[in-house]
Amino acid sequence: MTFSDLRERLNDLEVVKNAPSKRTVYHLSHNDLDGYSAHLVAKRFLGETVRFNSGYGLEVGAKLTQIGALAEKTPLRDEKLILISDLNITKEDCKLAEKIRDRLKEAGHNATLQLLDHHKSGEALAREFDWYFLDISRCATKIVYDWCVERGENPRAAGDKALADFVNCVNAYDLWLQEDRERFEFGKTLNRLVMDAREISPLMFGAEESDYRLRVLSDAFIYLDGYQNIALDDNVLAIKKRYLQDGGAIDTIDNLSARFVVNLLIKNGDRFSVKYDGHKGILTYAIGNISTLGNAFLSACPDYDFFLDITRFGSISLRANGKLDASVMAGKLFGGGGHANAAGGRIKDFREVFSYDQLFDRAEAILSA
Repeated sequence: MTFSDLRERLNDLEVVKNAPSKRTVYHLSHNDLDGYSAHLVAKRFLGETVRFNSGYGLEVGAKLTQIGALAEKTPLRDEKLILISDLNITKEDCKLAEKIRDRLKEAGHNATLQLLDHHKSGEALAREFDWYFLDISRCATKIVYDWCVERGENPRAAGDKALADFVNCVNAYDLWLQEDRERFEFGKTLNRLVMDAREISPLMFGAEESDYRLRVLSDAFIYLDGYQNIALDDNVLAIKKRYLQDGGAIDTIDNLSARFVVNLLIKNGDRFSVKYDGHKGILTYAIGNISTLGNAFLSACPDYDFFLDITRFGSISLRANGKLDASVMAGKLFGGGGHANAAGGRIKDFREVFSYDQLFDRAEAILSA
């Protein structure tokens, strides 16, 4: 390397050193209306976030571990905020969250941790961990909203009346404030809207599933003026279909969702493809609507011979297109049976996992045995 080359390299490093850092928010929230609404509020105030949703139990630790692994791969100079909302996590999970944050900081990352919750059962943990904020008088969505306002995040979002009204409706429903009748009824309809948006599997397509639920919640904003909960209720199906239609032809919700998910499977085909006895197949995890999806995918992708779905409890559904006998495959591998193109069974000693990659490894071992 010449002196001139060295000087250019040093200049390049100086540019990188002085480049403005960016903030990445890893947001873990509950998988209900309050949890998804907290995601929506955080996105409005903090910009695009990396979103995870979880129920209680082992899933929380699994999602925290995923967050840590993602954050470790980002540039050191970038700020990382691990934000947890609407989850009264266990003491073990609190220690895990701290361990992940501390490991990032020891590696030189600019990492912070914040939990915003409203469940009374978290009082002892809130006293023990200084990053665990608890207020039982507000729902998590409202806590996230107020936290962002108090920090001076995005004044434009803070001045958005529709967003504030939305937060108050979620708060009225989540705390069951029936005396606040208009907001309570609107919040109740919001709950139906977001919890009915189950067409995209969170275990297969976490980002797309989260975007879907946040999009339908956002589409409900036009009904906030006057709290038109009946009009919103009348249009729940239309709101969902508008997203799943994705500019395509008008059709039933089953056909729209099948096409939407099939396109996602095709787009990610290399990641989801498996082999069995010389046959190529697609492996899905708790994808739902298996008959419609399986047949739609095999029709759209004639180079695949079977469609295998495994539920969170280890049951399997198998679809084929005449190139192999699904009943024989199901009997040999999963102790089941059925028809030539539609069969089922169960994986022995199955333990629920919370990421597709874990499932893939287990299924691949069974298929190649």
